[in-house]
Amino acid sequence: MFTQQLRLVDSQWNNEVNAQIANCSQVLMIVMGDLCANKDALRKLREQIPQAQMVGATTSGEFLNDGLEDNGLSATLIGFRCTQIRAIAKLIETPQDSYNTGASIASELNADDLQLILVFSDGLEVFGSDLTRGLTENCHDSVAITGGLAGDDSKFEKTYTLLNDSVVSKQIVAVGLYGQNLSVSHASRGGWTPFGPERLVTASQGHELLELDHQPALDVYKSYLGDLVDQLPGIGLRYPLEILQPGSDTKLVRTMLAIDESRQSITFAGGIPKGSTARLMRANVDAIIDGAAGAIQICTEQLAEPQLALLVSCVGRKQILKQMADEELEVVRDALPATTMICGFYSYGEICPTDNCHRAELHNQTMTITCISELGCTDC
Repeated sequence: MFTQQLRLVDSQWNNEVNAQIANCSQVLMIVMGDLCANKDALRKLREQIPQAQMVGATTSGEFLNDGLEDNGLSATLIGFRCTQIRAIAKLIETPQDSYNTGASIASELNADDLQLILVFSDGLEVFGSDLTRGLTENCHDSVAITGGLAGDDSKFEKTYTLLNDSVVSKQIVAVGLYGQNLSVSHASRGGWTPFGPERLVTASQGHELLELDHQPALDVYKSYLGDLVDQLPGIGLRYPLEILQPGSDTKLVRTMLAIDESRQSITFAGGIPKGSTARLMRANVDAIIDGAAGAIQICTEQLAEPQLALLVSCVGRKQILKQMADEELEVVRDALPATTMICGFYSYGEICPTDNCHRAELHNQTMTITCISELGCTDC
């Protein structure tokens, strides 16, 4: 497996890269950043390596091998010797179609040797928890599913994904990676601490939380915020909800997106099923960074020397870390060999199993990491 990265939109792959890629059977190019403002750069990238499957998303910041970037454009090139790849895209008309779209993607990519599905989804027009459930319930348990929801520099207005020549909103892009030579590890960790009593979700509609313990959800939420109430809904990024669904042993974090004073309800970035238990959460900088360290530790226990690490972290973490956001990347880099290529983005939702023993779920406010290596092949 061969990897290389471009940071500047006016850069070109050098001759050595082109020579290396010529020896690879399959090429994947992951592009992150401001896709709409850099369409000429995207066109040039595609012209330079036309055989590559080009996929990606708009972001709220990018993880690069040598640091973070905002409002830029980066391309990470991955050349496979043995692994086969297949990239597809599906448009989604309404968020209610999210489950069926996920199921359709899973059905189309399914094969006996499917190892991993990487997902880059619209971040605002898709119910990420339904999409993830549609994928997992229609794939074999052995298939890893990871990725995230696109961002738009924290404006929450419109997001886009990329497949080859098409930069489109309301689109889900998925890449299937096939073959027994591919090794994958993954993990998701947060660093948030729950506080207050557990409360029962007594009324909800999809992503909208209506009642906790038969009381209006917004009233309950406000009772914990005190003087911070006037900063809603923005302050909600600092106080997400921990959800435990009936029959599950995995606790999920859900980020507030909007409030409705007339309905006394709260809309979150993932589903809040009736019958779940919920607790408020808070975090400090050290705990968030420790969460990233925990995620990479789990990954490297399974795959000690990955060739590529894809990081997807929630925009809410970035807003809390502020000028210390680099430290979330540094703890991951310190745990990896110098030869491991790092790429990724700040998202509106993270898709990943919590560890190597669970199936994928939608997370908020976590750092998720997918590590891959191509073993048993002659290097590209």
